[in-house]
Amino acid sequence: MTHDQIREMVRRVNPIPDPSTLEIVDVPVLTTPLERRTEMQIDDRPGTEVPVDRNRRRGPLVGITAAAMILIAGLVFFLTRDNTPVAEPAPDATNLLGMDFHSIEPGAYFVDTDGDESTTTGGTFVIESEWSGFQAGALKETSEDGPYVSLLIFEVDEVWSPACGSGINPQPAGTTAQDLADQFAAAGFTIQEAVSPVNAFGQSGYHLVVEVPAGCTGESHSVWEGPTWGRFYQAEGQVVEYWFLDVEGTPVMVETTRFAESSDDDVAGLRAVLDTLVITP
Repeated sequence: MTHDQIREMVRRVNPIPDPSTLEIVDVPVLTTPLERRTEMQIDDRPGTEVPVDRNRRRGPLVGITAAAMILIAGLVFFLTRDNTPVAEPAPDATNLLGMDFHSIEPGAYFVDTDGDESTTTGGTFVIESEWSGFQAGALKETSEDGPYVSLLIFEVDEVWSPACGSGINPQPAGTTAQDLADQFAAAGFTIQEAVSPVNAFGQSGYHLVVEVPAGCTGESHSVWEGPTWGRFYQAEGQVVEYWFLDVEGTPVMVETTRFAESSDDDVAGLRAVLDTLVITP
């Protein structure tokens, strides 16, 4: 079947109308289309203002406020961390005042810094193994006639400068914690850690770590003297750690010592005792 035959069949089903038979109908013409589109887009009725989502603005504000609070808390912690209260002194501590070297059992002990029963300044600490106690503190021997670790708490009257000065020309001890720290730092020891401010054992003061040099050992080489104890050191390389504390205007010195041969366990035991130490006025 050809294309012409197909068109003829379609025209028979849907004949093309005769234009002369069609009615004329009036159709309204849209003469101002732009104005009418504008009228459709703009609504001047009250109450049609798009509401502001306040929660969307509240979210960022809440986040900023929270961040500020965290920052302030961090600053407060930073400024007050050194003033964190220390533990209270252990109760029922045994006073070591006036006692010579003797074995002491695990428990709490108190050392009077000036040996005067009418004063109260002192240090309280706890030991958890058998040590030797004496008037100025406690000591643990790690071998017979050999190395030891020790803790001493006392006030200082005289300092030899240079240290190990064979007991000649002692100088009056500094009257403040800082003066005393500077005096020991200038005494001729090998400095391991220079004088630096510190808060320790419930008091503020200064910290210093020294090493005993050659020619500075034995009983003929005095270092310092106090109302309860005097001191010389035993071996080259002996490490001595000091805390010079201001206890309501009174300089109090805390000293620990250890040797190169001291085991990690012995040093850890000494640190454990230090962790319990509280100095009170």
